[in-house]
Amino acid sequence: MFPSTGQGPKNVVQNARQAREERALQKKQEVAILKIQALVRGFLSRRKFCRSWMDDIDIIIGYKEEKPYNVSKTKHNSSNTNIVSTSKLAVDNKMTQEWQFKSFSSSTLTGTYGNLSLNQTKNIQDANPNKNETSADQATSDKINSAQTSSVKTENSENISIELAITPKVLNGTEIFNVTKQLLFIFKLERDKWRFEKLCKIILDNSNSDKNIKSSYCSLCVSKQFALPWIQQVKNLLKICCQYLVVLNPQEHHSSRLINICLNMMLLFTDASEWKISKKQPALKVILSQISNNISLDLLNHSSMQILGSLLNKKVASMQTQHNEPMLLAAFTMATRPLITSGVKDDNLVIFVKYILSVPALISNKTIPHGVSVLIKNQILHRILSLLHGEGQCIAYKMFEKRHNSSNTAIDVLCTVANLGQLAVLDKNALEGNYMQFVSLINQLLDYLVQCSCQQNASSSTTWHPVLGFFKSSENAQNQSMRFVKIQLESYWNPALLRAVFRDVLTLESLHSDDVTPTQAEQLATKVVQKAKLSDRVSSYLKKFSMSKSRVAYKPTGGRKLEYAEVKNTMSTCLMLRKLLSVITKQLQLEMLTGLTFMDEVLCRLWRFICELGSSGGLKLFLSALTLPPDVAEPYFAVFTLFCDMTAHILSILDDIEFYEEQIPFHLEELVTISESLKTFVFRIIWEHKLSNPDHQMYGVFESALTLLLMLYDRDARRPFTPIGHWICRDVKMSTIWSEIEKSSTRGLTVIDKIPFVIPHKDRVVLFRSFVATEKNAYYDEIPSHITVHRSRLLEDGFEQLSAMQNIMLKGTIRVKFINDLGLDEAGIDQDGVFKEFLEEIIKKVFNPDMNLFRITTEEDGKLYPSPSSYLQDDHLRLFNFVGRMLGKAVYEGIVVDVPFATFFLRHLQQQHSLLYSPLDELPSLDAEFYKNLTWIKRYEGDISDLDLTFTYEEDVMGRLETRELEPGGAAIPVTNQNRITYIHKLAHYRLHTQIKEQTRAFIAGFRSIVNKQWTSMFSAPELQRLISGDNVDLDLSDLKKNVTYYGGFHSSHRVVKWLWDILEKDYTPQQRSAFLKFVTSCSRPPILGFTHLQPTFSIRCVEVSDDDDTGDSVGTVLRGFFRISTKKQSGQKHRLPTASTCFNLLKLPNYPSKDILRDKLKQAIANNTGFELS
Repeated sequence: MFPSTGQGPKNVVQNARQAREERALQKKQEVAILKIQALVRGFLSRRKFCRSWMDDIDIIIGYKEEKPYNVSKTKHNSSNTNIVSTSKLAVDNKMTQEWQFKSFSSSTLTGTYGNLSLNQTKNIQDANPNKNETSADQATSDKINSAQTSSVKTENSENISIELAITPKVLNGTEIFNVTKQLLFIFKLERDKWRFEKLCKIILDNSNSDKNIKSSYCSLCVSKQFALPWIQQVKNLLKICCQYLVVLNPQEHHSSRLINICLNMMLLFTDASEWKISKKQPALKVILSQISNNISLDLLNHSSMQILGSLLNKKVASMQTQHNEPMLLAAFTMATRPLITSGVKDDNLVIFVKYILSVPALISNKTIPHGVSVLIKNQILHRILSLLHGEGQCIAYKMFEKRHNSSNTAIDVLCTVANLGQLAVLDKNALEGNYMQFVSLINQLLDYLVQCSCQQNASSSTTWHPVLGFFKSSENAQNQSMRFVKIQLESYWNPALLRAVFRDVLTLESLHSDDVTPTQAEQLATKVVQKAKLSDRVSSYLKKFSMSKSRVAYKPTGGRKLEYAEVKNTMSTCLMLRKLLSVITKQLQLEMLTGLTFMDEVLCRLWRFICELGSSGGLKLFLSALTLPPDVAEPYFAVFTLFCDMTAHILSILDDIEFYEEQIPFHLEELVTISESLKTFVFRIIWEHKLSNPDHQMYGVFESALTLLLMLYDRDARRPFTPIGHWICRDVKMSTIWSEIEKSSTRGLTVIDKIPFVIPHKDRVVLFRSFVATEKNAYYDEIPSHITVHRSRLLEDGFEQLSAMQNIMLKGTIRVKFINDLGLDEAGIDQDGVFKEFLEEIIKKVFNPDMNLFRITTEEDGKLYPSPSSYLQDDHLRLFNFVGRMLGKAVYEGIVVDVPFATFFLRHLQQQHSLLYSPLDELPSLDAEFYKNLTWIKRYEGDISDLDLTFTYEEDVMGRLETRELEPGGAAIPVTNQNRITYIHKLAHYRLHTQIKEQTRAFIAGFRSIVNKQWTSMFSAPELQRLISGDNVDLDLSDLKKNVTYYGGFHSSHRVVKWLWDILEKDYTPQQRSAFLKFVTSCSRPPILGFTHLQPTFSIRCVEVSDDDDTGDSVGTVLRGFFRISTKKQSGQKHRLPTASTCFNLLKLPNYPSKDILRDKLKQAIANNTGFELS
């Protein structure tokens, strides 16, 4: 049946199948080859066709690519090169016929920008319906034009790029449409950038031309033949414009030129009123407006608003000044036009807020005045507030998602807050009608900013931001526009905005009666004060406070329930301002607080609102808020902290007349009430462990309350206005507080660190002495250090030996041996008394004004402060360090020394100056007359510039006047009404700080090497003076009697001793008793803790002979003194004067026969031996 080939049926089938597969594979290969060939032929044909078209388009639009020109090889004529241009509108028919897509059997190209038939390329000119009308124009433009040859030199000065510009023929609308169609068909973004620019110029020139509207490109929109293709073509052109706006950099000149052209194209086609056909045929305005609106809305679909926002960010970031920039105005107009055209839809409005209003400092009359007026006219702010004011709306609309044109969303939110604030000030109607919606929206934005901002110390992950302080690194943080954002933020303390958001506080009727007059104000007021003119006593900027202040002192009464609308509105407003304060820098905080504080009656009305808040009113409400959840308590504490911050700020600039006599902004009774509540509030936060974590949200509330509390305490410590015992804590037993301190618990130590004044002064002195005793027991042994000093070289020897001594040795026991004028050792053993004498003598010498280390203030009682001219002394800074160590040693050992320091210098010694510390407050303690002159400048009603003052100070140095600048370039800065407050504060700071900065630093360093800073921080400046020099009270004779030691036969019942106590108690005045104490102990003030703590113990000894013959007590002298037996030698001395050994606090008293003799001799001795006097 089968041939005898040896193939079976199975093999035949396999071979047939294999042959079919091979033929199928071969056929596929042939088809693939044909496709590849077709693709290659198509590519080559399209490239050839595109090149041809590009050449034709270049001729039509007058463009030629830049070509490199080598100067070293070719010489060229620098004059203009004329290039003949023929207006070639028709495409070569031969080229068109040769160009075929044989593989696809089609003569139509399909591209991104629509279909183009080959028949359309035969003769573009034939398709022009206005050929006859424009022939005259064409004939004119057919003339040969010359083009300028421009060159740009490269870095190696060899290659020059020359742009051969061919002047294009003036085209009519149809010709522009066709050439645009060609360009769009072959268009590539990077390659055809300058072709596109040339084409856009032609379109813009055509639109601006005054020729026949039939030749206008825009008139094609009403042509039946071109309307729909023209609209699509314009949309494609604007789409390309958006693409260029994304990639171009406005800081580059060439890019800036194309950006302006793109923006002008967008402005042209989205506003039909600019078209010639609209101007000359008003009947078509409605139709044309619909067309332009359609084009405008199409831009939104291509993310035009996001693109324009990115462009605005780039442009604003490079601006040096805030002038009217055409590019900014054009971009902003193009951002708002589609928004308004769309009817301000919600989604578009959110995009506008997110991408446009986040541009730094965009909303400004200086930048885009017309643009702002458009926003106001179309009520954009009102629509924004209506849409986004609801709680959580910003999150719902994804306002905080990262923008594609920004590296840091927090910076964008900050700029949005700034722009909305300025827009609110400009659009007053929208703000007044929607002020609570405005507050709600800003609160949402600030919530996000508070979460993102990192007010922290400098680190590798942060950078300094001019508004937010240390902030996470971002590109936007460093651009130059942030200084304009700072100016914008001033809108939030603009009077117009504050009046709107505080409307409820400013317009509410008071619940207080006006029939109560402040009692303390009456006590402090005098007839002279009442007759004085307001302008003579109050600075001009404080007159509003003085005139608007209520004549009654508000007291907590309550009456406004927390559910009332005005209460909730005020809390939301305070919350907004408090959040803003928490995210900006310290300098901006001060500026903001200044604006808030001096805004009419806001502060006074806010205090009245607090007094009427809740059931009982006053700050007690905030004490109860401590138990509430944090999110519930936040609005209450916002009112509280804002009030504290504003009050602390105003107190920092008030002088004593304004504070105590005029009582601005509060009556003294009100301040007593405020300080009492603040003391309780701060103590409870500490005692109830509310500050366990520094990042806790209560920490900011605590800091605000503590700052105001300390300012009131400092005022009261300097010049009391509170009742005695006002600052002592009564909420917790003192024994409980003392127990916590002894256990070194956190809350006990925090009380000592933050508010030590709640503990009685004597208890703090006991605590100080216990700190010293604990340190002595822990670190120092009983091995004393020995020094030897000559009487004639006391200061020099002491300085040389003690300066070289280590601090740990100086804190221990020091034994002193004196060498007299003959070079012999003085007899006696130092048991602390000799060292006390040495210390007293050293202090007398160094604080003597004749030595020029210290000077005396102009006060009547003359206080000491470092001499600005101490540099005339050799090694004066080491001397100051030595003096500081000696004073520290005296305080450390409990030795009281009569050295009265000026108050301002004691404040330096405490090192407790806060951010709101005012040097002007301390100036009277240095120079009362100088302070009076500065306050006169502060209150001067005329133009202060008439006085010809500058930011300088003339200092008398050795009889020669030298000018010191208060700030760099101060000699060229005149003092004006605007900067005079800065001037007087800088001048006061110079006198109190800068002038003696080096001396003060050296003195404090020496003092702190002996006495820890934490120990003295428990005391105010007057209390520190009492710690150094003893208590400034009358001598307590009963305490002295209990703690006196008698020698030489004297005892408490001895007649001479009784006469002595009787004379001191009945015959002596307090001043004479102080003189007696100084005669015996070298200090006129008793020890703070009483004579129990006087070292050495106060002693009285009966003596028979002079000091030179006195050999001490013996059995005979004691018996004679006890039994009042006089010797012949004693009788012959005619009742010698009493003497004293101040180093041992010892009074040497003869056994006088009568009380009168004792009185006279004691008075004479005190008068003749008063010791060192500062005067």
